[in-house]
Amino acid sequence: MLEHQISLSEEVYNALLAVAQRSGMTPADWIASKLPEKESDRPLPELLSGLVGAIDSQQAPRHQYEKTAFGEMIAAKLAKQGIRRP
Repeated sequence: MLEHQISLSEEVYNALLAVAQRSGMTPADWIASKLPEKESDRPLPELLSGLVGAIDSQQAPRHQYEKTAFGEMIAAKLAKQGIRRP
């Protein structure tokens, strides 16, 4: 594995070192933990296998909306904009 060096000011390095030590990591590991995770090379159908069809969207919802004064005010405001509650 190739290694690379970066230059940091003393102030930045000390701040990095402090936050890394509080997390129980080295500065390099702390930086690596903040990077976005590598995107998977697996195709989407493979990632979704076992998930498709897990929820039956044809069933009627079992919950009822609980009406509150605040909720009704919001619903009235949205209705003026053409947005209706299902």
